[in-house]
Amino acid sequence: MYNKKFLEIGLFVGVHGIKGELKLKSYTQAPENIFLYDKLFIESFDHPIELKFIRKTKQNIICKIENIKTRNDAEKLKGLKLFVTRDSLPKLKDDEFYQSDLLGFQIYNLKRESFGLIVSFNDFGGGLLAEAKNFDKTFFLPMGNNFLEQIDYEKKEVILNLDINFIKG
Repeated sequence: MYNKKFLEIGLFVGVHGIKGELKLKSYTQAPENIFLYDKLFIESFDHPIELKFIRKTKQNIICKIENIKTRNDAEKLKGLKLFVTRDSLPKLKDDEFYQSDLLGFQIYNLKRESFGLIVSFNDFGGGLLAEAKNFDKTFFLPMGNNFLEQIDYEKKEVILNLDINFIKG
């Protein structure tokens, strides 16, 4: 069901409490923006769901889904992805991108030295970071306008203005 028509905008990372509440990692710029979309889809469901905001935690959102009443029901959704249709998204400006579109891209610096593959994005309060895996090591690389030089969707590459010593130091 999920192809280029859909965009991943979140991931259910756990459960909260005993009443079927879920912990959701939102990939939207402001995490609560995930609730602005009319139609949200879970990867194993063939119909849209209704998602209700409960509260925000430091890194996740606590939410509720219609018809999910118990912790056991919520446990079944842990690890599932949340999607929205691409045609419901706003048009991007030239310097904007959808994080999920860059998952699996190679990250290089201006000298074509590899930082690895993008596996996720995080914002711990200091700006957007790409989590890159290079063999068995994981690095967090800044993705702000000061560092992001180019995104090549055809080659699946991101070019950062960042010295390779950033990960060796």
